[in-house]
Amino acid sequence: MANDRQQSQEQLPQEEPPPFGGSWTTLYVLVLFNLALLVALFYLFTRTFA
Repeated sequence: MANDRQQSQEQLPQEEPPPFGGSWTTLYVLVLFNLALLVALFYLFTRTFA
């Protein structure tokens, strides 16, 4: 059973690096920061022009 797991893990392809940012964690942080910034900007626009 353990031997089967080792063989299946060896056959999995290596995870590709993200297109930019160096690591997937950095890329996810950038995406979440971008989302938070957009939410804040839309909130301010709504309050200003309401």
